[in-house]
Amino acid sequence: MRSVFKGCAAALMLAALSACQAPLPRQQGAPVAASFDCPVAAGVKAEYVGPYRGLDNDIPAADLARDTYCGEVFKASRYPNGFVTVFGSSRIREANEACLPGGPCDPQLKARYDALYGAVRTFAADWSRRFGQQYPVMAGAGPGLMEAANRGAAEGGGPSIGYTTYYDRSPSPSPQRPYGGDPAKAFNPYVTNGLIFTSVAVREAAMVRHSAAIVIAPGGTGTEWETYQALEMIKSSQLRRIPVYFLGDRTLWSGLEARIQGLVAQRVVAADELRFIRFASAPEALVAALAADLGLQPPPGPPVK
Repeated sequence: MRSVFKGCAAALMLAALSACQAPLPRQQGAPVAASFDCPVAAGVKAEYVGPYRGLDNDIPAADLARDTYCGEVFKASRYPNGFVTVFGSSRIREANEACLPGGPCDPQLKARYDALYGAVRTFAADWSRRFGQQYPVMAGAGPGLMEAANRGAAEGGGPSIGYTTYYDRSPSPSPQRPYGGDPAKAFNPYVTNGLIFTSVAVREAAMVRHSAAIVIAPGGTGTEWETYQALEMIKSSQLRRIPVYFLGDRTLWSGLEARIQGLVAQRVVAADELRFIRFASAPEALVAALAADLGLQPPPGPPVK
């Protein structure tokens, strides 16, 4: 895949490149153009595989620009409507026998986590069966609830999209290159198409930017990063207003709600600025609400069971 940017977009990219390279000589008034190859890897179900460069601090500007460019080409050419993006923990898995780093879960927590994996999978399958051709499910392509989303999307017969970067373990990690960088290990087995970014920061930004709707399931600091990035961009009118739902038993979100109420009490957030947030305890209700938000009608045929 090879394309050419001209005009303002190219000028911005070249400006970024010049921060790390010598200024590019050009004649006064000459057109500015930049081109980027979007490499792939044999046997990997990705339409772009950025090379592993280690820590985000050390990634050259050219790789950041290519990540951005190839992500935009993929979305615009293959899935122009955008995605229903699912965020959630990599550690909440299907069985959850040992769902905490310190040892097995207590029975109540295990039951809640098992139900949560099932709810994400059910939502993604039902959504994909009905609306996946218009708005495919996209997730981070890793294990846990990301896997549940990709698994359900594949089971529902829709595209199962993954946006990821490198998290595979290295036999000889270093502080600068903590991961192995093997693209064959980047996707969970249920991804049918997607992108492997060099930069985790560009990957996260692309996941939010390319969303037609966002579904957030419980998770750790990575999910919190994604949550607050999306909420802030919508709150401050830096992103088109899109549906945002928090999936799962409402008690799972008590900490988030308390934090937001605390920010409102401290007068650093206005109460009405985050009223677009909605909650869905069951996957069936979420499918119905999201379809209404996006103006979708179920396809003809027997009802989904």
